[in-house]
Amino acid sequence: MAAVTRRRVVAGVRRRLGNYARRLREVTPKRLADWAEPATVGGRPGELTVATVGELARHALGTPDAPGVRELRVVVERWQAPRPGWSGRLGPLPGLLGHQLSLPRAGTGPAQVSVTLADPLPPHRVVAAVLDTLRPTAALPTPGAADLAVDGGLPGWLSPGAVTRAPAGPEPGDAPVRPYDLRLLPAGADVPAEPPAGRLNVPAARLTGDLTGVTTATGGPLVLVDAGAANPIGRNKYGAKMPTGRLLIDAVDGTPRWRITTGEQTVVAGRVGDPLDGRQSAVLRDLGSVTAPAGAGGPALAATVAQLAMTGLLVHAPDLPAEVAELLGPELAGLTVAAPPGPDADPIDRELASIRQRRAALRRHATALALPRATAAYPALARPPSVTALLMTRRPERLVVALRDLTGQTYPELEVVVGLHGVELPPEVAAAVAACPLPVQVVTVAGDVCFGEALAEITRYARGTLVTKVDDDDRYGVEHVWDLVLARHYSGATVVGKGAEFVYLEPRDLTVRRRMASEFYDDVVAGGTMLLSRGDLEAAGGWRPVNRSIDRALLDRVLDAGGLVYRTHGFGFLYTRHGEGHTWDPGLDYFVQNPLRQWTGLPPHETFGTA
Repeated sequence: MAAVTRRRVVAGVRRRLGNYARRLREVTPKRLADWAEPATVGGRPGELTVATVGELARHALGTPDAPGVRELRVVVERWQAPRPGWSGRLGPLPGLLGHQLSLPRAGTGPAQVSVTLADPLPPHRVVAAVLDTLRPTAALPTPGAADLAVDGGLPGWLSPGAVTRAPAGPEPGDAPVRPYDLRLLPAGADVPAEPPAGRLNVPAARLTGDLTGVTTATGGPLVLVDAGAANPIGRNKYGAKMPTGRLLIDAVDGTPRWRITTGEQTVVAGRVGDPLDGRQSAVLRDLGSVTAPAGAGGPALAATVAQLAMTGLLVHAPDLPAEVAELLGPELAGLTVAAPPGPDADPIDRELASIRQRRAALRRHATALALPRATAAYPALARPPSVTALLMTRRPERLVVALRDLTGQTYPELEVVVGLHGVELPPEVAAAVAACPLPVQVVTVAGDVCFGEALAEITRYARGTLVTKVDDDDRYGVEHVWDLVLARHYSGATVVGKGAEFVYLEPRDLTVRRRMASEFYDDVVAGGTMLLSRGDLEAAGGWRPVNRSIDRALLDRVLDAGGLVYRTHGFGFLYTRHGEGHTWDPGLDYFVQNPLRQWTGLPPHETFGTA
């Protein structure tokens, strides 16, 4: 008995010391090291050695015209797995004879990939395939997309794997199928207004581009950023005492460059238009905010602001030039001009300010979402992926609030499939369903069918490219679906979701914020937030025919198949506990153990739709 008591005392002391150390880190500004430019890419012919995966991607963009290679050995000196045990798969390479992959046992350290081909391929094509083994690179699923060819150098806002055709040459006039659908020309190139007559196939649409983006079909500039490199992965600190910096735009040898200083010290820098590498991202995660001085302007500032905002770094530009504001768009420009929350503000306000900026930057400037909007030639391809919300219920009286939350979503391509599991719709609920402005299908499933089977049945009716599971008793803010789709894009994970971080305990009329990390790869997300493509769901085997732990069963299938699960921030999702029978019920006391924050009633923040 005495031994048990001693262990409990020791555990309590360790917990208190850990909490003290955590609070000390939160209030102590981190000292950022002086910035040094990364070493140049090294290696003998046929070999490529870089420090980080980000530098490997940057190197690929700079070699579009290099001679083709049959053999290539890539070494990344500081590789880190997204989560323990993960390894990717080599991307498609025609004529592949063999490849070898060597990853560090602990998930951190040097990684090597060797490729042997039957015929030479452009280096950027080979590196793009190698990148698939070293980082998550799943593209947003879409029912249609354009093949892209690029004249000259590949811009930094374009992922190496996005180029589906080699740099373009003369386009044949009588080809039964045109060799590409979208051609990116360098700035200043002639763009034909009308296709030549007498062609069997309509020529590809053309855009001009530079290091900050493209000129749209209507003649306007559009700033683009690769969200695979500029994203909030790993950002989960938002303390008021985090270091703040000053953003400067300089020209070095005619090349625009950005740098962030704290005092007289430069802590991070880069060339405008280059994708962020691992070293830059690590520094940006430890910064709280930056301020852009008055007088700076132009596309270089707009591209830098958009790129930094995508990482979750708060960017403040109180005197934003009109030209830059127009490039950023009204939403991001307004959030950039607004002063960030001060040191005495509610910590949640600072966190939400970061989330709003990154969301606005990703929606408008992430290449995968914005580039299809840049050409008027294929308007149907410019829409974001369609999403089906799967809403299964045995409590039809809760559908009124659930449909209201879904109707309020800002995501433009959303439909709902309601599954009635052994119940019928009361007349007043049927009226609410009929009045819902979203496309809604109601599917009746017999009550003796197990929950997993019932969920599989209603999934058959989904028409969305992506599907997300929605619970009838939880609350969803208006940006919830957008948050999931954006996280699916920049994380490359098979399943994305939010944690049960904010929990409303209905019997106690109490909301708690649990201590839970976000913006990282994990093995669990809240079941009522899971989003994945329908193709990935079916490839993993779909929903298992079980009555309990349906969500856990699917996550295990995805992880066992080599997929990734990513947890984005928890705002906009309010997990609800009540007394009506949950499939997982550890008791209410489980959720109030050492909370980070708590409120009486619902949380007073509009992000949850409960203000």
